[in-house]
Amino acid sequence: MLNKSLFFILLILLSFKLSAQTVDIEIEIEGVKNDFLDNVQTYFSLEQQITDSGVLYSHILQLHGNVLPYITLEQQKTHPRLSKRRIKRLHKQAVAEIKKSLQPFGYYRVEVSSQLTPPSEENDAWLAHYSITLGEAIRIQALDIQINGEAEDDQAFTKLLADFPQKVGDVLNHPNYEQSKTILSQLAEERGYFDAKFNKHSIEIDEQAYAVTIRLYFDSGPRYRFGVVTFQQNIFETSVLKRFLSFKAGDFYTGHALLAFKNALLNSDYFENVKIDMPHSTDSSDVHLPVVVLLKPRKPNKYSASIGYGTDTGVRGGLGWERRYANRYGHSISSDVEASEIRESTTVRYTIPMGEHIGEFINITAGYKDESPDTSDSKLLLLGIRKHQPRFFLGSNINEIIGLEYRDDRYNVGSDSGHSRLLMPSISWSYMKADDRIYTKQGYKIQLEFRGALSEVVSNTSFWQTRLNGTLIFPLLKKGRLILRGEGGYSDISLLDGNFHELPPSIRFFAGGDRSVRGYDYQALGPLNDDEEVIGGKHLLVGSIEYEYKLFNLEKWSIAAFWDGGNAFNGLSEPLKQGGGMGIRWLSPIGLIRIDVAAALSEVGTPLRLHINIGPDL
Repeated sequence: MLNKSLFFILLILLSFKLSAQTVDIEIEIEGVKNDFLDNVQTYFSLEQQITDSGVLYSHILQLHGNVLPYITLEQQKTHPRLSKRRIKRLHKQAVAEIKKSLQPFGYYRVEVSSQLTPPSEENDAWLAHYSITLGEAIRIQALDIQINGEAEDDQAFTKLLADFPQKVGDVLNHPNYEQSKTILSQLAEERGYFDAKFNKHSIEIDEQAYAVTIRLYFDSGPRYRFGVVTFQQNIFETSVLKRFLSFKAGDFYTGHALLAFKNALLNSDYFENVKIDMPHSTDSSDVHLPVVVLLKPRKPNKYSASIGYGTDTGVRGGLGWERRYANRYGHSISSDVEASEIRESTTVRYTIPMGEHIGEFINITAGYKDESPDTSDSKLLLLGIRKHQPRFFLGSNINEIIGLEYRDDRYNVGSDSGHSRLLMPSISWSYMKADDRIYTKQGYKIQLEFRGALSEVVSNTSFWQTRLNGTLIFPLLKKGRLILRGEGGYSDISLLDGNFHELPPSIRFFAGGDRSVRGYDYQALGPLNDDEEVIGGKHLLVGSIEYEYKLFNLEKWSIAAFWDGGNAFNGLSEPLKQGGGMGIRWLSPIGLIRIDVAAALSEVGTPLRLHINIGPDL
């Protein structure tokens, strides 16, 4: 009861005090700007709270669960209890506070002239004026950095010290000093020095010499290693999961390796959630940390549907089903049905993980495709097997695919018609690097493929063929990017005693369309027969240059100008066709949508054609 009475008495006294007449103050600071000025403004009376009635007020507020903030002279200029006495006291201590506020930037010889002007007839407020002269900045005279423990011989720490953020001769900067400490601690964490600590960290100022010595004594302690990996799940064989490991038991710990392991598990499409724990052993001498992996699998079945439009294909749509894991060995099966105005297809694919790395697997594929563009008709049955595996070449991870495919194709193209049976071995290599695979600002992709068939081995004709294509994208000007694209193909029939007219449309080369030479219809370019019908060619050469520029401040919209050139041909005497035009781009939630108006520059009257395409650049 007594406490409540005291509380109300204090409130009454406070209310009486607050009703007293208050005064205003204006503050002027010159000589500094930007970060320096911000720090000066926030440093006034940093350690001073309201005194006298303010202590009482602070106490009452805390009874209600609030915390009274620190009050600065800048903040107090409109305070309801600002008085003449308070103004003079805060003004008196402001010079020291200004000097202290500039020390983090290396200025320890700051001169401040101050003036406090009381209200007058011209100005109803007090005026506090401060003129700052920074003087000479103090510089680092010596860096005493010592790395003790196992990190003393770690090349990563040796490199860090060689490129240390602070150097002798630099102006002392307290934020940089703190950043240097953080960098050391973060590197230790990344490299597995979990017991690392600073035995000493100090900034020593020699006022007489006006110089600084920084001392950082860092004890890394032992470096920890990966221990035995255990998986907590009941879906897969352990051998399947070990394929995702980016390290072996006994390897030194790195955060990068652990993150790569976790991302590989998540990207496999097997798991919805991955949690990794590395509990420390009770034995302080044991530097091997067990790796406990808790896995939450995704639902086994995945269903998908798609719809789109392209001027090459017209309206198109598809349905898909995938069994993410068909057994304990990580096998998967998928089926896709697609339909458009020129194409219908059904594909079933069975995938078998192989080898010790996630990039190694085998695909067994069966499919049917009925395709009828303006230049040909084809009904194709296929059965194939392909092995995917990574190859390391010149420090790069190249995807290699070795395949064997049987095709049964009934076709009509121009005046040629037939029933082709081909058993085709193939090999291809591809490499892609991009900052963003959906909308690439800088990156490239290159792919090289060889395939062929022999009439003596199941096939009814012989040929060999190679195809090379690539795309290069890089920024040009502040809001633009340049896209270079090229594709070339070569077929040899005569050396293998084959017959070009017995090759189905899927083996011949055509040009024209959204992803080829714009301004021309899909597969409308190539050698002609006697009836002026396009029948495709043995060779292909296509190139494109395109510049795209962001529209104003609209991040998702851009305009483009382009030139395409190329053709399918049988001999070098056949001309290349050219197309060019303008387009607009929209980065939509479903991908990049391109709308182009292109002119067929090699045709009489340069007719225009609209091209619409959706999909990534690479």
